[in-house]
Amino acid sequence: MEETFECCICGNLTHGYGNNPDGAVWKNEDGAVVMPEFKAEDRCCDLCDSRYVIPGRLYRMALLKKQASEN
Repeated sequence: MEETFECCICGNLTHGYGNNPDGAVWKNEDGAVVMPEFKAEDRCCDLCDSRYVIPGRLYRMALLKKQASEN
């Protein structure tokens, strides 16, 4: 039997196991970068994973690299 869960980012009901949302990044209405924290049990859908999580992880890695080069 396939699992159903609510995406912790968009709130849509989704079938499957979901994805780890850690690392998600997006901009709010004011253009400020939002880097939320999630609970261990939170899951996100495939669409949010590809829109916010994967690019967010790359963004965070670039920030860390930039900070390391400045020190």
